[in-house]
Amino acid sequence: RAIFGAVTSRQRELVARLAARLGVGLAADCVALAMNGDTLVATRPVYAGKLIARVTWAKGPWVATLRPNVFRPAEAQPGKTAAVERPAVSLPPAVMKFVERREEVSTGLPELTEAEIVISGGRGMKGPENYVILEDMGRVIGAAVGASRAAVDAGWRPHRFQIGQTGRTISPKLYLGFGVSGAIQHLAGMRTSKIIVAVNKDAEAPIFKIADYGIVADLFEVVPELTKEFKKLLEK
Repeated sequence: RAIFGAVTSRQRELVARLAARLGVGLAADCVALAMNGDTLVATRPVYAGKLIARVTWAKGPWVATLRPNVFRPAEAQPGKTAAVERPAVSLPPAVMKFVERREEVSTGLPELTEAEIVISGGRGMKGPENYVILEDMGRVIGAAVGASRAAVDAGWRPHRFQIGQTGRTISPKLYLGFGVSGAIQHLAGMRTSKIIVAVNKDAEAPIFKIADYGIVADLFEVVPELTKEFKKLLEK
C-alpha cells in the first residue's frame, strides 16, 4: 500500500520512476508522515524551505521519499516477527561497461546524513586547505564535516560533502555552520536540524535568521577556541 525511499540521489530517481510506472503522485523530501483516517498525509518543505506543504494522494499506493532522521528508531518488541517477502526478479544483462574502480579517501569522520553532529564550512573558509580545522573539531566531538554549494563549486570539497537542495539533506541534533552565509538552497538541506549554531563575520548573513545561536566573529579565531573547549569538556 505504500512505497517509501530515502532522500539519496539513487533512491530519489528510483522512487520517482516507480511512482510514474504506477501512475500515482510522489511526495518528495518529506519531513513528516501522519494518518488522517484512512489517508496518509505527507509534510514537505516547498519553495526552498520557505513554506511547508501538506499533501495527500488521490489514489494509492502512497509513494514518498523521506529525509534522514525524520523518525526515531522504533523500540524493539521481543517475540514479534514480521513477514518478509523476497520476490524472484529476473533482470536482463547489464548494458553498462565496467571501466575503472576508484576508492574514496576516508576522512575517518561519521557519514554526513547519519551523524548526530554536523559541521559545515562555507565560502568563508577561504580555501580547501582550511577545512583541516573543521576536521580537527569533528574528530574531537564525533561530527561529520560538510560544505556549502559555494565551497563545492569552488572546488574546495567533493560534491559528496555538499549540504543543500542539490546535495545532501541532513537533520542532525546539532548543526555548526562556519563561514556559511545561508543561501536558500543550503538552508533547504539543513533547516530541520534540532539546534543550529552559526559563526560568520557578516552580521546580516541570512543564516542568522534561522540560527538558535549566532556568533558574529572571525571563524579562524572561533574554531580553534571552540575545539579547545570541547576537548576540556570531554576530558572531564
